[in-house]
Amino acid sequence: MITTIKNQSPFVKSIVILASIALIMLTPMEAMLGIIPTDDYKLEYISLTFKMGLIFLIGYSIIKMLKIQALAGVSGQFTWRFKYLNLIPVYLIIIAILGLLDQNFSAIAPVNLMLLLVGCFLVGFAEEYLFRGLLQSLFLKKYGLRKNGIFISILLPSVFFGAFHLLNLTKNDNVGQVLVQVVFAMFIGFFFGVLVLKTNKLNPVAITHGLINFFFSIAFLPGLKSLQEDLNNPVSMAPIILTFPLLIIAFFMYKKIDKKEIEKKIAMGN
Repeated sequence: MITTIKNQSPFVKSIVILASIALIMLTPMEAMLGIIPTDDYKLEYISLTFKMGLIFLIGYSIIKMLKIQALAGVSGQFTWRFKYLNLIPVYLIIIAILGLLDQNFSAIAPVNLMLLLVGCFLVGFAEEYLFRGLLQSLFLKKYGLRKNGIFISILLPSVFFGAFHLLNLTKNDNVGQVLVQVVFAMFIGFFFGVLVLKTNKLNPVAITHGLINFFFSIAFLPGLKSLQEDLNNPVSMAPIILTFPLLIIAFFMYKKIDKKEIEKKIAMGN
């Protein structure tokens, strides 16, 4: 069975994996888990935490089964290099914090804040293990040794990552907002993909991803209604503008990727 999976095209693998993950995301876990809906916010994040924890375990298990830990950035055989590069996206966290400075947080329930924190970190780990850890590694194994193969192997999972956000149309009927999410997810996904290959480590990227989600999601906590209204109505291009610098930086970083090291990692998984 493992041999059959290994021999499949990365496109086929990606479609099957993403279809399975989409099914998990669309499953009404609340009813299955017998969760008592104390309120919609708690219900949403309890469900999200369970689903993302499951997706993280699936991603990690497949990475381990296919023996692509080195390509995925979860192998101890390669040291964490260029650590300072992980600080580049911190400007997004700073912008999110600055946008919250004039808010009154006294009405926020601590349990909601904790659910948000746990949920956002699990989203970071689930999505990074799935898209950068698993899918990117699958494409690298197939195309990494070809001309422009590394670039394609970073780009395609980033496109899948952006397109995966179309699932948000199931809970947000503002098509413009969702399309903006798709584009900025592609931008930041490409940056994260390059970052994993430059630094050799996936977990710091997952932590950064989780922190960015957390600080931008604070605005939607119950108790900050006025800010939610400001953010929910218009279709803002701000997320695309804010993440576009990461795309530019990623192209410069990509040019300095150690291709021989990637070739070594590919050989390790064969």
